[in-house]
Amino acid sequence: MPGHPGAAVVTAQLGAIAQHLAALADRASSLPGGEQLGELRRAVAARFGFDPLTREGLLAAGLDPDRGAAAALFEGPRRGEFVAALPVAKPDLFVQTAQRLLVERAGFAAVAGQSQSVKLFERRGERVGVAVVRGHGLVARTQDPAASIADAGARQAEQSLAGDSGLGAARKRLGAQDFIAWAPEGSSMPQRFTTRPLRGDVAVSLQGSQQGIASRLIAQLPEADARGAQGALPGGGAALTELLPADAPLRARLGLLESLRGDPDLAALLDRLRGADAEAFASVAPGLVLSLALARGANIGEAMDYGLDWRRKSPFDTVQLVALAGVIDRSRLMKAFDQIAKALPQLGARAERRGDDFQVTYAAGKGARFGIREIDGKAVAYLMGGPLRPDELRRTPRSSNPEAAALYENAGAALRVDFGKLASALRELPQSAYGSGPQSYVARSLVGQVIEPLRTVRLGVAAEAFPDRFGGSIDVELVAP
Repeated sequence: MPGHPGAAVVTAQLGAIAQHLAALADRASSLPGGEQLGELRRAVAARFGFDPLTREGLLAAGLDPDRGAAAALFEGPRRGEFVAALPVAKPDLFVQTAQRLLVERAGFAAVAGQSQSVKLFERRGERVGVAVVRGHGLVARTQDPAASIADAGARQAEQSLAGDSGLGAARKRLGAQDFIAWAPEGSSMPQRFTTRPLRGDVAVSLQGSQQGIASRLIAQLPEADARGAQGALPGGGAALTELLPADAPLRARLGLLESLRGDPDLAALLDRLRGADAEAFASVAPGLVLSLALARGANIGEAMDYGLDWRRKSPFDTVQLVALAGVIDRSRLMKAFDQIAKALPQLGARAERRGDDFQVTYAAGKGARFGIREIDGKAVAYLMGGPLRPDELRRTPRSSNPEAAALYENAGAALRVDFGKLASALRELPQSAYGSGPQSYVARSLVGQVIEPLRTVRLGVAAEAFPDRFGGSIDVELVAP
């Protein structure tokens, strides 16, 4: 593979990947709603003529399951140009398999009068070349596949993708992974997904297992950008996570931003507070934690009717919100809260104060409540919506699940979504909560066809900024119902 392409993908041993993905497919197909995955796998095996998720299937295609693969993707006017290198155990069998798939499954036709060393195939002006070079099966989709394969055969090790220092650094930082996709600084290929140019190398990994899928992201940043990212994700708030309701399907820990005025509509609204919002932010420590859950007594049928339109009906009749932050200047924060309460009538609402607690009401019902409460001897600022009261907040033991560990650490930000908890909360609702007639049918269909199939899924997201890079992770965990 050529060094420093527009992007590249490298893999672990093909046999290990097959084992991981097969275990994941078996686990997913055994869970409710996943039965069709088994049928899909059998259909793919029948179409390919071999099962790519077994060691035997890889050998039947002429591939070597004990080595990894790589692909280089190229920039240019023609999209989708690449050269891939697959580890080959039986060269002749690999070429036969590639030819069969290209001709019988992909609609290509063999090009007449081609050389013996490279097999060329064509479809509507698009050419693909196949050859075996140095124990690797090369598949090239470029303007001149034969030339690309010839270049690969003549390339020296120091000029290859394996010798690229940027990819090497990414692989070392990410560790052992099934797949690693990497793009160097300045590559235009990621601009298909974002308008921003790459300011540094970016790498994304994917690892499969019986438990689920784990993905990691590393983005190298210039010093100024890295400082900005660290300012946006200062971390903190880990000690407050234990105060969030343990049964909340969504829990998050976020580094507080200095301003929420990036959105023009929100900025216009905050302008009416005359700086009280900025005073409130300056009075609390970085590290906001929040949770979202189904409110006690929620009526799903009414929520479907109103579409959570807060102007017609309070969303806190359906959703329970808890947001907490540590207080660093109580007097300053109370003054900011009092100023916010006095400004609410301009927004069509009012706040009733009782001690350090403010309850907001407006024409559609109860709004949020905010204030300060002493918990374990420390002042905690809260913003809450729904029937849960501040005096009902209790510490709960930390989760022993390693997938949730980032919630209880101060670095960066983290989010955890447990669809099983949401499904359980919906099952506990009385039949009347779903309404009647067409309303009931729509509400039950939403729960039965969307929420229930997801009840075995747990999603974890984390992000952290470093002095030279930005890192992130996404973990999808599958559990028994």
